[in-house]
Amino acid sequence: MIAAAVAQMAADDATAAIFAPLDADNAMALEESVAVETPGLPAFEDLTAEEKVLARRVLSAALGSDQSDVA
Repeated sequence: MIAAAVAQMAADDATAAIFAPLDADNAMALEESVAVETPGLPAFEDLTAEEKVLARRVLSAALGSDQSDVA
């Protein structure tokens, strides 16, 4: 059982070494993303009719409808 635990720890260490550069890249990207300013969202009234329909469809799909009799 000890040998299996040692083998598992060695495998974990090898995997951690493989993914270390990816983890470093992700950490750097996260730090850089803090500096990126996101544009403000437009008010619903400023959307085109087509955009309003799309927004309602997306919200309805995400949140469900208020019609309890519809499955």
